[in-house]
Order: sequence, then structure tokens, then C-alpha cells
Amino acid sequence: MVHLLKNRFISCLVIAFIMMASFLALIAGESQGAESPISVEEAIKHNEGQAVVEGYVVGHTVAKGKYNVTGNFANDYNLAIADQKEETSPENILPVQIPASFRDQFGLQTNPHLIGKKLTIEGELSSYFNSPGLKSVQSIRLSDGKPSPAQPDMKTIADARKLLNETVKIKGIVTADQSAVGGGKLSTFIQDETAGINIFSASQGDFPELKEGMTVSVRGKITTYKGLTEIVPAPSGIEVTGEGAALPEPVSLTIEELKDDVKADENEGRLVKLKGYIESKPDTPAGGGYNLTMIDKNYNPLMLRVMEETNGVKLIEQGQWFEITGILSRYDTLQLLPRKPEDIKRLDGIGHPPPPSEGQYESIVDRVVDGDTIHLKEPVLGSTKVRYVNIDTAETYHTPKNDLDENQLKHGNRAKEYLQSILSPGYKVTVKVGKEAKDGYGRLLAQIITEDGLNTNLEMVKKGMASTYFIWPIGSEEDYDLFQNAVKKAKEEQLGIWNPDDLLLELPFEFRAREQGKGLTRHVGDSAEKTYVTPDEWREIPAERRIFFASSEEAEAAGYTKKEQNGNLSLRLLSMNDLHGKIDQKYQLDLNEDGQPDGTFGRMDYTAALLKQKKAEQKNTLLVHAGDMIGGSSPVSSLLQDEPTVEIMEEIGFDAGTVGNHEFDEGTDELLRMLKGGEHPEGKGTKDYDGQNFPLVCANCKLKNSGGSFLPPYEIVEVEGIPVAFIGVVTRSAADMVMPDGIKTIEFTDEIKAVNQAAEELKAKGIHSIAVLAHMTASQSGSTITGESADLANRADPEVDVIFAGHNHEVVNGEVNDILIVQAHEYGKAIGVVDLEIDRKTKDIVKKNADVEYVNQEKLSPDPAVSRILEKYGHMVEPIISEKVGEAAHNMAGGYSNDGDTPLGNLIADGMRQAMNSDFALMNGGGIRQDLKKGPITWGDLFNIQPFGNVLVRLEIKGSDLFDILDAQISPSYGPDYSISGFTYTWDPKTNKTADIFLEDGSPIAKDRTYTVTVNHFMASASGSKYSPISKLGKHPVTGPEDIEATVAFVKSFKEPIAYTSEGRIKKLDEASQPGGPPGNGNPDGSGSPGTGDGSGYNGEKPEDSDHGGKTDADGTGAVVQSGAEETPAGLSHDVRDGHILPNTATALYNILLYGFFLFMIGAILYGVKRGFVKR
Repeated sequence: MVHLLKNRFISCLVIAFIMMASFLALIAGESQGAESPISVEEAIKHNEGQAVVEGYVVGHTVAKGKYNVTGNFANDYNLAIADQKEETSPENILPVQIPASFRDQFGLQTNPHLIGKKLTIEGELSSYFNSPGLKSVQSIRLSDGKPSPAQPDMKTIADARKLLNETVKIKGIVTADQSAVGGGKLSTFIQDETAGINIFSASQGDFPELKEGMTVSVRGKITTYKGLTEIVPAPSGIEVTGEGAALPEPVSLTIEELKDDVKADENEGRLVKLKGYIESKPDTPAGGGYNLTMIDKNYNPLMLRVMEETNGVKLIEQGQWFEITGILSRYDTLQLLPRKPEDIKRLDGIGHPPPPSEGQYESIVDRVVDGDTIHLKEPVLGSTKVRYVNIDTAETYHTPKNDLDENQLKHGNRAKEYLQSILSPGYKVTVKVGKEAKDGYGRLLAQIITEDGLNTNLEMVKKGMASTYFIWPIGSEEDYDLFQNAVKKAKEEQLGIWNPDDLLLELPFEFRAREQGKGLTRHVGDSAEKTYVTPDEWREIPAERRIFFASSEEAEAAGYTKKEQNGNLSLRLLSMNDLHGKIDQKYQLDLNEDGQPDGTFGRMDYTAALLKQKKAEQKNTLLVHAGDMIGGSSPVSSLLQDEPTVEIMEEIGFDAGTVGNHEFDEGTDELLRMLKGGEHPEGKGTKDYDGQNFPLVCANCKLKNSGGSFLPPYEIVEVEGIPVAFIGVVTRSAADMVMPDGIKTIEFTDEIKAVNQAAEELKAKGIHSIAVLAHMTASQSGSTITGESADLANRADPEVDVIFAGHNHEVVNGEVNDILIVQAHEYGKAIGVVDLEIDRKTKDIVKKNADVEYVNQEKLSPDPAVSRILEKYGHMVEPIISEKVGEAAHNMAGGYSNDGDTPLGNLIADGMRQAMNSDFALMNGGGIRQDLKKGPITWGDLFNIQPFGNVLVRLEIKGSDLFDILDAQISPSYGPDYSISGFTYTWDPKTNKTADIFLEDGSPIAKDRTYTVTVNHFMASASGSKYSPISKLGKHPVTGPEDIEATVAFVKSFKEPIAYTSEGRIKKLDEASQPGGPPGNGNPDGSGSPGTGDGSGYNGEKPEDSDHGGKTDADGTGAVVQSGAEETPAGLSHDVRDGHILPNTATALYNILLYGFFLFMIGAILYGVKRGFVKR
């Protein structure tokens, strides 16, 4: 009995031990699974749960499947890893979101050297950039136990200043409170024993507020701005290491010494101390500070920049000597920045001003620069450069881009040549200087008189080579009368620039205002009447009586009164519509329809140039748009969330706009972010995006829950005291053109009622000058205008005078019901120019006319500021858009299938079908935004064709359902919309119904059989009548890749140049010799014999056909979700990888359970042996 119990005890003990081992093995397996890194391939295949992933850094994620691997990374928000260092295939790359705490060390913008390094990253596997990704990162480290990325060595400030565009680390003492000298930004200076430097960041972010006496270390990039060397700190790149440090002693310098560039450079950013005489002090600040001129005894000038926050300007008196302590800074030219009132010390013992500059000096001519500028060999009052006073000649500094530029240059060269004929190098001259010795550039303001007594300034006016140009104070009354009489006589005799047969088209100051984009700034006085007018009214004063004032206050202080306004107020409205973010695109247009292009049109730097030119012509000018300025954009804008387009609109100076359907492409939340600012939650846009600085208005955009306004219904702008209102409105059909989920909180109400209600509110406020920004269609034939905007005009409040239309991309200029309707084409190819006259008493518009002007590049010079914006963002997206993916054998048209199938539509539909392994595919015409041109095909070309980022969806339908789906897309006015793949059909134009459908093998479709059809997500979810049968009849949706990915993959599959044609997939009943029939094919393997015709298709938006969807939500998944058994599509052979892999967690548990079961069986056997159940 004891023996039996003993055996049983031993057996039970063994079994318990084995079961415990199994349990420990389970725990150990789980523990090991959590700690052991998995490969990128595994992370992509099983993209869920917590994981530690190991891989090589290969680039920066820009968009789904698009990676920048070449450098110049846009931000520190993400990186991308792969199992191989040289990996470029998107399907093998895992995007990783970098939290703020790791960006300093692992962000690629700050640490580009990480490319090729192997990282171990722990985080949550989930969708990121609409593809398998790694988010919620908890740890990042270099693999193989290597140390963290090397931080830059500490450098002296003097050494760091030499390392332009490099990341450095420096330390020093803060010499000024940023709140005093920063102008609201992070901007101040630090100094060590070797040099000083400016610290600058446009936003405060998480940086500490820097104060005088702090010791800090700074890591960042060395840059320059306006000549000032700066360090721009990296995120978390400023560390305060102490406070209360003694400041460096200021370096005592003279203004004379700072003329030496070496001396100036070595002291830039340092604390310095200078003495000078305050020659001028403005009454008002500019840009947050006062610009004073400080001179020494030799009239050498230095800008004294006193910021408002220092409270120091009140201590400075014009006409007194001061000793100023401050930081030597630079804004193109040197300037001294005092930091606090204690820095400003009046020198009471020195009461006299510098020696009088007014007088006559002797010198020798070195050379003639232009018609009113010369250089001297011997300096006078410290300068060898002379700007002729009292006159202004045509300019010569520019490169002509249009007729006005050419005219200016011609007259400028003529003036220069004449001055050279009367004043040669080596001539001894008298330099006659007035009370104001120099201009802001340090040039002498003088009259130049030759040895024989010829006053060359006056001579230029007498010969008609120059106009007079007197800036207050005018100096000698005698000189004023002498020069003004001379210009009057030259005008009467029609000499030189006054010759009507060879007239100077723009006076020099007018040319500079336009060419430099600064506009006119000086008020103009009438010396005879002692009145003045605003800058844009300068023409009201004849040249012989003009005096220019810096401001109205200066004019009134001089005894001039504002000239009474007579007549109506002139107002110009400049408009655009339907830009669609095509900021970098240009187009050949045949305007006169002779079969030959009339020039190259569009591209926003040229459009901006024309807008600014038209704005400069009229002092009262407002810029507006009628919607769809973003959405469906070219890659340079779309890949950065259309923020580049907003930046360009701000640079141009738009005053108001409305929304089109495309402003809602990504939903209301994203639209509000675009307006209010904030970085995109997935880091897709630009860093520190600050929103849009002008309003979008929409009177019929209402919140569903409250009926309140989603956007302001109107914007009111005052023009010379007269209020002008702009009401916004968007077509109600917009609801059927965008993703329903994106606009679920708003609705688009009746446009006409909304406009009239807004007009009633405006009239109650005393506003009678009203224009409507309407994203509503308008078409014109002769003088007849039709469309939604025409309907609005017929029923609008009588106070509405102008409607700016849009949406259908046409050119319209005419009146309906005494209301002017203007639409300016599309894509920045043209602008609307509306000139109004407003009665000053009634404040109502009494006269209106309009023109639509084309943006012809041959007649314009690109606007430099917008060119720089295009260049900046173009460089950021270049690695993506320039990738070649295929070759087009000939031009292929796309768009709508109104007149039958199109080559490009067939190509895209076939690609959709292959990507989703379906029987059929349908592609909406409005989603095909451009034609495909002959030659190399780049990713950017295909993106411009399909810019909306719609994912593909495969649905199951009955054969009979396809008849209903096709019937719904046939418009009574235009015909069919969709491009198709996998079948052909014939439609009856009399009934607008589908007559028959045939499969590719020529057999009729089986109405009771189940087929699969691929569409894009917009088509699958839109609620409009055209699309609703798809969502109602389609079953078992399967989500696939984005449409652009499918098209790129399909194009890459071709071994020969692609030669799609119009194949007869879609026919009218009266065209078909026999109904239906199989279509041709494009044969990706190159073995087919496609035709050479390129077909045609309409590429604009029509009222009922302009619904082409929008971008999908950034968090949506792009993974293919399989449901049910795979089917081979009818008529399309295609390789399908259909292996099935268990999830990682299931596989791991399976192995552990199997091991435990194995051990359990051993224990059971041992027990049986002990009990005698199992024989040995």
C-alpha cells in the first residue's frame, strides 16, 4: 500500500512539474515575443498590436507610398524603415511616427545622417499615412548597441558663424531680453568671448523665454536673413544652464569704423557703444519699432532701430548727440539695437550739430551710372555716389518682360546716353548739396554743375530726359520754381519723354511701384493750391506742381489740406476661380480657334504678376475668388495639403473668397484647419502652418444641428469710408460631389434665399454696394448667359450688382437682369477685372464694366516672391513627382465619356480592374483631371490626372444591377460619364437608357449572375442620383489601394510604350452596326496591337458632372480586406498572390500550446507506465 501511494505521488509530482513547465514555457514565450525585435516585413504583414521593430532608416514619408530618400527633409515628424538599406519599393517600407520627445534626436530634418542607420523602435502597429505603420512610439534606439547619434561638438560663436547651413552647438550669455528686441518672436542675441550671434525662431514653440544674463547652449542651423547671421534652434535645441551672468563689456566703436566691412562683420551680434547725432526721428513706428538716423561729424549714417517694447524712443531727441549702447544688428544695412532705457544717454556737453552739409564742394566725375546717378573719384561728405536731386529719369536696372518694361528701359538708356554726352569721366564738377545731404542709401543728394556752369540736373529736365521729382522738404524755393518751369516748358514743347509719338508710358516712380510690387506710397501735393491727394491719385496733380509727402500727416504739417473729392469713387475688383491648386502648371491655348497655340498661359507666378500689375493701376483694388482654389491640385500643392496655394494667395493679397465643392474634399475639419492654422495631424503639410489671412464666406453653408452659419455669410470691406460687401454662396449640388462623412455636420441650403437674406442684413446696415462670390455655373453664348448664376441674377436682391461665378471653368462676361456676371476660366489661365464707380453720397454702385484678361507668359515677368514660393515647395516634392513610371506612345485624352470611351479613361479603368481582380471597373469622368501626353510618364503626370487620393472599392452586383448603374450616369444633356473596363455597352440617346451589355468575349451579360465591379470610394459613397445605385446595389465591399497607386502599378506593368485608343467600348444605339461587341485591349505585356487614335474627352466640369470626389481621410486604411473566396475576373488574366498567413500572435500561441501539449503527453505516458496502463 505504501509502495502504491509512493508511485502515485511520484507520478502526480512529475505531471505537476510537466504542467508547470508548460505554463512557464507559455509565459516565457510571450515574454520573449514582446522583447525580441521583429522585421519590417513582419510588421507590415501583421500590422496590429504592440511590437519592437528593427530596420534601416531609408527615408521620410511624404504621402502614402511616397518617400523622400534623397535629403532636404521637410520636418522631424516621421521616418521610414525597411529591412534593406537600399530599399525603395513602397510595399517593403514601414512609416514610423516620431513623437515630440524623440524628434530632437531622431527627426530626419535635424538628423539627416540617420539615413542607412539601423534602429530598434517599440510602438503600436497601426495604419499611418493610409498604410501599415508604427505609431505611439515608446522607445527608439540605434541597433547593435551603438551609441545615439553623435551631437555636434561645441563650437565658439566665431567659428559657428562661418558654418552656413550647418547644424552646430554653441553656448553664450544672452545679452538682451527677447521680449524687448524680438518683436513678438523668439529673437535675441547671445555672446561668448569670441563673437555674438542672433537666435531666431518664427514661433516660440516649446523654447524657454530668453532673458538678459541667462547662460544658454543652443543647437541649430546657421543661416542668414537680410545679411544678419543667425542660428535657428532645432526643436528642444535651447537649454538654459544658468541665470544672472555678468554681461560682456560693450565694444566702443565709431560710425566711421563701421564703414570697414571686416570691422562690421566681426562686431555683428555683439554689445557695442557708439556716439552719434540724431539727424531724424519719425513720429510713428514701422514694424514694431522706430527707425532713426544717427550720423557722425562727417555725416556717415547709421540706422538706430528702437523697438517699442524698450520704451526708449521717448528719451531720444532729434538734433541732439547721444551715446547709445546696444547690439549691432543688420537688416540689409547695419543697425544698432538699444535694449532698454538705460542704454540711451544724452551727451549734454556736445550741443552743436555736425558741420553744416549744405554748400558746394569740388570733385571729379568717375562715371555715369544712369540718367540720374553718377560716381565721383573723390568723396564728398564721406560718399562718392551721387543721386541727382530734384529730377527722376527712367530706370535701366531691370530685364524687360513686357511692353512697359521695354518702354522704360528705352527711355532710361536714352537719358543715360545724353548725360554721358554732357558729363564725361574726369570732368571737374561742383557738387551742390542742400540741407538734406544724403538719401537712405547713403548717396549724396546733389546738383552737379560743370566747369562751364552747366547745371546738368536742370539740363536733363529742359531736354525732356527727366521729370521733376521734389520730396518734402523741397529746399530752395528758387530751385523749385526753376525746375518746375523747365518741366512745364518741356511738356508744352513735347520733348523727350513728353513726345506723344514716343511717350514714356510710366513715370519712373510709377514704374518702380509696379515692378517692385510695393505700390505707390507717397501722398502728392499741389504747390499752387496747397492741397494734397492720396498716392493713387497722383495724376490729378500736373508734374510742374507736384510735391511728394511721406504721409498725409506730413502734408498737413506743411500747410496742405486734403483735396475735396469730386465725382464717384472708383473701385477695381480682381477675381479668380477654379485654380484647383494648379500653381505650377502652364497651358498652351488656342484662343482664336485657328488651330495654332496663341501662347503659354497660367502658372501662379505669372498670374500673380498680372494681378499685381492690375492692382497697381488703380489705388482702390480688392482681390476675391469664387471657390475651388484648392483641391484636385498638382503635386507641389496637394502633397503638402494645399498649404503652398494658401501661401501664394496670401502673398498676392486676396481680400475674400468663397468655398467651392473642392474646399470640402477632406471634410469640414480640414477646411477649418486650413483657415485657422495648425499642423496637419499626420504631419502631411508644412511646419508651423498658421492658417489663411483672409476670410472664406458662405451664406448657404449651415450647421445641421442649429441652423447657424458654418462660415461667415459675408465680408464687409471699407473703401475710402464706403462699405463694400461680398456675399459667398456655393451650389447646393456640392453635397453630391464630396465624401458624405466629411460634411455630415453641415448642409447647403437654397442659394438664392441665402443671398437675399444676407442682402437684407447688409441693407439694414446701410450697405448698398454688394457683390456675390458664387461657386455656381455660368455659360455664355453671344450676349446670352445661362446657368445657376444667371438664375441667381434673375431672382437676386436689386442691390446685388456683380456676381463672380465659377465651377464649370468657362469664360463669362456679361449682364443678366442688370447684374454683371464674370467667370475667369480655370487654373490661373485668366483673371477677371471689374471696374466699378460708386456714388459717394448714396454709397451704391452706379457704373460697372468688366474684362477677362488672359495670363500670357510672353507679356509678363514672373512675380519674384511667388516664384520663390514655387521653387521652395517644388524642391520639397521633386523626388516624388519626377519618378518615371512608363512611356506614352501618343497623346491620350481622358475626361468624360460623353462621345464614347476615351483612351485615358480605358487605361485607368483597366488599371482599377487589375488592381482589384474584378470582373468590371467604372471610373467617373470628373476624376480624370488632365490628358496624358506623349513621351515619358512620371508619377507627377499621373497624380495630376488623378489627384484626389480615392481608395478603390470592389463590390458585388448582379448583372441586372449594371443596367441601373449605367442608366443613372447617362445625362440627357451630355451623355455617359463613366469610363469602363471588362464589358461594352450601347446606349439609346432617345431614352437615355442602356440598350445592351456584352462581356469581352462577346457574350451578353447574365442578368442573374453575380459579378464584381471596382469603383473609387467617392463613387461608392456619394449620395447624388448619378451614383446612388452603386451604393444601394453593391454588396460586400472590399477596400483596396488608392486610385493613383493602381494606375502607377498598371502603367509600370507595360513593357512597351502605352498606346491605348478609343476602342468602341461605349456606343450610341444609332452608331452601332450591331449592338455591343468586345472592346480592344491595351495588353500590359506588349503583345497586342492597339490602335493609334487618341480619342477625345471633355476635361472641364459640367453642372451635373463635376462630382469627382475628394481625398480620403488620412486615418483610413489602404489595406485590402478580403471577404469570401477569390474569383478570377471575366476576361482579364492577372497574377494573384493568394497565400494565407496566420497573425503573428496566433502563430506564437500555437507553437507554445503545441509544446505544452507535447510535454503533457509525456507526463501522461509516464503516469500510465506507473499505473500499469502502459506496458514497458
